[in-house]
Amino acid sequence: MQAILISDKEYQTEAYKRLNQLVTIFLTEKGMKLTETQLDRNDLAFCKGCFGCWIKKPGECVISDAMAQINHGFINSQLAIYLCPVIFGQFSSNIKNALDRCIPNILPFFETRPDGSTMHPARYRSYPKQIIIGYGDDLSEEDRNLFIDITKKHRRNVEVLIYQGNDAEISQALSQMELKKAGDEL
Repeated sequence: MQAILISDKEYQTEAYKRLNQLVTIFLTEKGMKLTETQLDRNDLAFCKGCFGCWIKKPGECVISDAMAQINHGFINSQLAIYLCPVIFGQFSSNIKNALDRCIPNILPFFETRPDGSTMHPARYRSYPKQIIIGYGDDLSEEDRNLFIDITKKHRRNVEVLIYQGNDAEISQALSQMELKKAGDEL
């Protein structure tokens, strides 16, 4: 099984290093082949909103940078894990940019969800299981809850965990998850 691990190179704190090691060991023990990508502000351009990924090159971003490899790795993986620093309850800018640049993996139409909000429908039959693990030193309850709420509102197929130094808690949560493709919801 293939897994992709995406993290922010600019926030490599002690918590990040421990979390990265923990997740890497966990995935290796599960027999997964891991591709790791560490992003900094120079690795990805920002989405131009040009709709080229929907019109000119459906399913592929027209910007030539590392995102082409990330999207290819993402779609061909059973599992995608993001290690994301929580900054004022939000994603770091590098992780947010990577998430935004996944737009070629969905269709340009809209569908209404049961809660009345709208979302783009799936382009593919299946997507990897997605896990976003937020981390930070001394995160407030408000920051943790905001991070979880925002993440779940923008993704249907996502598990959100918060790491604050408790290795056993993260290991147990990962062990309880089904680590396989999740169907046609992104």
